[in-house]
Amino acid sequence: MEKEQLNQQQRPLFDALRKHKKLEKHSFHVPGHKNGLNWLDEMSEFKQLLAYDQTEVSGLDYLHEPTGVIEASQTLLSDFYKSKKSYYLVNGSTVGNLAMIMASVKRDDLILMMRDAHQSVIHGVELAGATPLFLGQVSDAEGTIKAGIEPAALKAVFKQYSGIKALVMTYPTYYGEIYPLKELIELAKANNCLVLVDEAHGAHFTLGSPFPVSALELGADVVVHSAHKMLPALTQASYLHIGKGSSIEFQREIEHYLHILQSSSPSYLLMMSLEYARYFLANWTLDDLKQTLAYVTFWENKLEQAGFDVLKTADPLKLNIRKTGYLGEELAIYFEEKGLFPELSTESFILLTFPLLKAQQPIQLPEVDLEQLESREVVEKKRPIVRYPQMATLALSYEQQKMKAVEFVDLEQAIGRISAVTVTPYPPGIPLILKGEEIKQEQLAVLKAGLAQFNRIVGLKNQNEILVFSH
Repeated sequence: MEKEQLNQQQRPLFDALRKHKKLEKHSFHVPGHKNGLNWLDEMSEFKQLLAYDQTEVSGLDYLHEPTGVIEASQTLLSDFYKSKKSYYLVNGSTVGNLAMIMASVKRDDLILMMRDAHQSVIHGVELAGATPLFLGQVSDAEGTIKAGIEPAALKAVFKQYSGIKALVMTYPTYYGEIYPLKELIELAKANNCLVLVDEAHGAHFTLGSPFPVSALELGADVVVHSAHKMLPALTQASYLHIGKGSSIEFQREIEHYLHILQSSSPSYLLMMSLEYARYFLANWTLDDLKQTLAYVTFWENKLEQAGFDVLKTADPLKLNIRKTGYLGEELAIYFEEKGLFPELSTESFILLTFPLLKAQQPIQLPEVDLEQLESREVVEKKRPIVRYPQMATLALSYEQQKMKAVEFVDLEQAIGRISAVTVTPYPPGIPLILKGEEIKQEQLAVLKAGLAQFNRIVGLKNQNEILVFSH
């Protein structure tokens, strides 16, 4: 018999913070801003928030061992997402990815992941000392990577390797695409393999149609959500959910690593925003959906009238925009000059993300003139393509890497060397070159193309040197 659903109108943490604000005459505790006492007038627009930026005083509970309002708030979160247990993350989805991996695999365990996993997934595997197996995504003739993993490829991996402890998947992709996750989860479970899902951009999938199905509903063991990406939460605010089929021992391991890896001074502003995001979703209505889709449609029509190609994705809150003859980077500059800042740009398009809205909130549509751009001939794509093998491992294990000396070399001299650093274009934070991986000419060519476009590349020295392991 299922337990009765809790009252999702409740916001226990917000209520406790508001009560504390009324009670406190003067702060003699940290933080040092003392509810904004010493903030200058030039910061006045932020000061009203500071009374909610509290610490673990009486009545406000403690994130790492909650027994009061934070426990009640997280219980409401778990109840809404129908998880075994859910947690607030104040160090972003990064800490959730680290914790779920370190709780799932130990030194030398095999862990399977997509080659385009977020860098935090790679870091988690390194910290655990596990042995990563990388599945290269399938790409078409133009080098466009298809979403996710092919079930046939996953079957082949399980046939080739025995004892894989965990499978890590990114779902949906950064660009809003999905793949047959249910079949992949069932394949992993049939091989006694834990399923860990970085669902950073899918915290709203629990709302149901027209959004895709959530990985948690499909049976994943752990799901991490970047609540701040698609929900009304503050930057760095995230969730971690444990699936209902998980053991109490696994749950304790997750909690152990969350305690180690998260700040011992968690932000109450972040936690309050996480509670609000859950409250926002839990009280979602059909009218809210209509308001949200109408807002997306407004922009879709406006863009099409201005001559842009609007490419819909599996997630109605994401649109990819392109224009024949224009590079994505050129479109990004054009949009930014209009005061419109895209999520990211690629060689071919820009990505726009849209918010969930409430019907009772009047939305003032901006008056932006998107005039027609002049027509151009089709631009031949010049950016090189990296085609990763269907299955790959590191050239040096993490244990071997610890024993090797390192040196900086010019990018021109790096081909064939083993990288001692992970090189990551940001956004989206997907590594181009992995630490412990042999550097290929195609990777270097993509790197140079990105630098020529002034993309943010993390992991290089002076943008022209890379750290490699010595011979």
